[in-house]
Amino acid sequence: MSQLASEAPDWRVLVLARVGRDAQVICESLAQRGLACRACHDFAELLREIGVGAGAIVVAEEALGRRSLKALASALGAQPPWSDLPFVLLTGSGEAALALERTVSALRPAGNVTIVERPSRVVTLTTAVETALRARRRQYEARDVLAKLQETVERLDAERIVRERFVSLLAHDLRGPLSVAKLSAQALARRPERLDERRDLALKIDRNLERADRMIRDLLDANRLRAGERLAIDVRGGDLVEIAREVVDDLEVEGRRVVIEAPERLEGFWDSEALRRALCNLVTNALKYGSPDTEVRVRLAEDGEQVVLAVHNWGKPLSPGDRAHLFEPFRRLSTADPQRKRGWGLGLVLVRGSAEAHSGSVEVESSPENGTTFTIRLPRDSRPYVPRRGAPVVEAPAEEEPRLQG
Repeated sequence: MSQLASEAPDWRVLVLARVGRDAQVICESLAQRGLACRACHDFAELLREIGVGAGAIVVAEEALGRRSLKALASALGAQPPWSDLPFVLLTGSGEAALALERTVSALRPAGNVTIVERPSRVVTLTTAVETALRARRRQYEARDVLAKLQETVERLDAERIVRERFVSLLAHDLRGPLSVAKLSAQALARRPERLDERRDLALKIDRNLERADRMIRDLLDANRLRAGERLAIDVRGGDLVEIAREVVDDLEVEGRRVVIEAPERLEGFWDSEALRRALCNLVTNALKYGSPDTEVRVRLAEDGEQVVLAVHNWGKPLSPGDRAHLFEPFRRLSTADPQRKRGWGLGLVLVRGSAEAHSGSVEVESSPENGTTFTIRLPRDSRPYVPRRGAPVVEAPAEEEPRLQG
């Protein structure tokens, strides 16, 4: 029974016996079987130790009076649903039937009672205790299963709340551009003879439908990533520096400086649109969460056969909690300004998805001393790692082993 030996409170055998050295002798016998035991000096100590933790209880009946019996039954009755603390009751030889029945009746509804009549052999008592501890082990296993089940239920409940909020947010955000497009189209329909003069309405319709389409694309891509799939990308030749400049120009940042540190050109083979979206998300986050009176820096560089794209901002560093869930969908950073419009929490999911679709990676470093930097690393040429439609994903080619000549 050495596997049951433990000094942890949950595995202790608590013993209360008031006659002579009974409690000490019982503990010595159990210790020889590798069982942890604690002899309690009085009933109050027994109750305290039950609260700390116990694998089984051994009590001599003479140690239980009417008041203590009631208090013990109350303590056992307060156990959590998974617990049925085993209770070994030592009775005297020829114990009055009425007194024994009273004790058992008081304890049985609140605990798992085993009766051992004295005088008894040591093996009888130790066997009863070992059996009680095995039953207790199964209870602890049930407790662990229930705890995991509770965690799963809480997680599913949290996900349900997130989904409900997301659906509400999605409906609200989509109504904006679709309403503008609808009103503009109605204005054109009312005055078709002035269609040539209302080019601005046509452009407004196009812009807002593009916004709605972009929202839907982001959502579909995020769901694809959650399902364990890679983003579908179209790899062609492009200039990463040109992409970065277009992103910064399109953002039209007022009162903030976005500085690009890059060579004159940085050409390679990537999906320009996917990288444009990833960089736009990183710069937007840097502006949103960084200090408003500092610069946001976009650095592009070569690193052997790879290229590096890094976005840095100063401000409150990311907390450990944020970093643990940084790339999960529908998450919002704790550093977000509550006054700002709430986003969907898909930006960083799509950043990582874009990087991994190119067989690249994204990492983050954040501290009060150095600020926050998101770094994307990509192969200079992503074509070998991107499957054609319907083809399996090709991992990075391994170096060929040298062959023996002759």
